[in-house]
Amino acid sequence: MKTLLRIFIAFFSVIIIAFVGQSFYVSRPIFKEQMSEAPAAAFELASTTQALSFARTRDGKSLLVTEMNRDGISGVDLGVATGVQNDGPLDYVTVLGEAALEVLLDSQSATYAWDELGVPFDTPSRIIGAGVNFKAHAEETGLDDGPFLFPKLSVPTPWDASVARRGRLDYEVELCGVAVDDIKPGEMGRFAFVLCNDLTDRWALVQNIDMDKPMGLTGFPDAKGGDQMLPVGAILVVPQKADFYNQIELGLSVNGRLRQRDSASLMIWDAPAIAQRAISICDEEFYQRNGTVNIADCSGLKKGTAVLLGTPEGVAFQLPNIWMPWAYLRAGDRVLSYGSHLGVLRTSVID
Repeated sequence: MKTLLRIFIAFFSVIIIAFVGQSFYVSRPIFKEQMSEAPAAAFELASTTQALSFARTRDGKSLLVTEMNRDGISGVDLGVATGVQNDGPLDYVTVLGEAALEVLLDSQSATYAWDELGVPFDTPSRIIGAGVNFKAHAEETGLDDGPFLFPKLSVPTPWDASVARRGRLDYEVELCGVAVDDIKPGEMGRFAFVLCNDLTDRWALVQNIDMDKPMGLTGFPDAKGGDQMLPVGAILVVPQKADFYNQIELGLSVNGRLRQRDSASLMIWDAPAIAQRAISICDEEFYQRNGTVNIADCSGLKKGTAVLLGTPEGVAFQLPNIWMPWAYLRAGDRVLSYGSHLGVLRTSVID
């Protein structure tokens, strides 16, 4: 009897050790480099022959960005330069057009520190998210049946906003598309780009997901939504060509340790494809704790609608370590995200 008990204890000890060891292994950063500051490309203004860059101050001034560096930006106050007051940069793009705005690049500009800048767009409708839109991220999470969509039930917060610790808080640096005009079913649409961090509570995901339903319909609305869960960058880039995103590198570090870095060119679905997919499933019901929601209006997307384009590999979430709170963001952690030509996000985790 004692021999059987020893065998039983030894067997389960091996299982526990293997489980913990696997959790440590999958939680290791895939990069060995340190990254306490973003690379220079994050503060390199997109060429005006390829795109126009915009920002908005926290008190509502829409700015055409003429210079950008680690200390801040120089920009033309569009309200002063045009004599017209609009709600945000995209209103100036749609009303005046890029050709007229290019002329204003030589107008008198002023300097603005980064902490003077807020969210550069207003989103009039539900934010659309895309899961596993990078192949390597799909492989690391075990969700390899192709991209899927979910509603991101959050309000964008500024580039330096903090986030309260919760559950198993995970990071996801992402490129976000923002609809420049209204987009109807079947239309490709035009998209501006901004840097985002699609923060996620993996514990809420595990608690609420129903694996018998199509991926994205359950769990994700709760895990992805809530206050402070979507910090966005201060720079909004409106490109001339849809494939501008191919030159954007995305990266993220936690407490100076590089966790994510890859090219946005590796995304599977681009912003127009995700937009049209969302419109095509407008009648689908996505489940959250308080009922159901739809991801989009069947008539199309409104100007300013944000579309999260997926994250590269390197997130904290792996199936074994969902039980290990040390693998996720904790109070006191400092998360630095960057995108080429898009500036940075500095996200502090608080209690």
